[in-house]
Amino acid sequence: MVRFAQVVVCVLLGLALSPAHAESQAKPLNTVCFDSSDQVRLCYSAALLSDASKPLLVFIPGWTMPASIWEKQLAYFSGKYSIVAFDPRGQGASAVPDCGYTLERRVQDIQELLERFPDRSFVLVAWSLAVFESLAYVRQYGESRLMGLVLVDNSIGEGPDEPVGPVPTGENPFFAELRTQREETLRDFVAAIFQTAPDRQLQEQILTSALKMPVEDSIRLLSYPRPRAYWRETLHQVSKPVLYLVTPKWSDQAKALTQKHPQATAQIFEHAGHALFWDEADQFNLALDEFINSLGQADRRR
Repeated sequence: MVRFAQVVVCVLLGLALSPAHAESQAKPLNTVCFDSSDQVRLCYSAALLSDASKPLLVFIPGWTMPASIWEKQLAYFSGKYSIVAFDPRGQGASAVPDCGYTLERRVQDIQELLERFPDRSFVLVAWSLAVFESLAYVRQYGESRLMGLVLVDNSIGEGPDEPVGPVPTGENPFFAELRTQREETLRDFVAAIFQTAPDRQLQEQILTSALKMPVEDSIRLLSYPRPRAYWRETLHQVSKPVLYLVTPKWSDQAKALTQKHPQATAQIFEHAGHALFWDEADQFNLALDEFINSLGQADRRR
């Protein structure tokens, strides 16, 4: 079953301060909730600095995952930048509605989250499924306050125009496993995204979040109806700096992106699982920190 879950991870993917110093400066995180325009209670964890000139870091987790999966980034960056870690609808601390599990509504949720910080420029840090959602966000709402885009371990549509995402619902064995033995399947899925397992408490938080959403809605999220070219074209229309942090699976796409996009850089995490920000947290945090610093230098040059 574990080997099957590792294969499933690949299917789903188709779709400087030292840590010790950063921790000593960390600000406590507060959980805040608000009602979306369709009356769904959405929550996020935040630690805000009074200095609005620094970018707001907005962390968005992947499919069914909670905001707490960014634990190592929240500890590292809290106190250095203002940070927000979002629980999308049906995930983490947010409510589980019976509707809204579409690309359009999830993108609107991100917009309504960002509207709560109207005086802040922001950097979007998006992992896995949230890569697609963040690209769709930029396409729909533009770049007016966006300083940079960080896309973590998913396809960006580079390469041949084959479909991005799983095969249709009736042909995907992972969907069948979810419908018939969901908890076992998700336990193996959670285990498979890490090379270095988190502590039991975080594992249980992740599993609890993954089990919250109705199974058919969770499957719907893995079936966004967009061709591969949509994601590629959207990303190449982004004028702001882009950082692409990926495992070797996506190295060809990383090379293509950096050759074609004048504002894009990439790093390959050779020894990490899908949750590379956990497995190689020091490398990830340093890469993100350097990227943010480069945004400030670019502003000063202008």
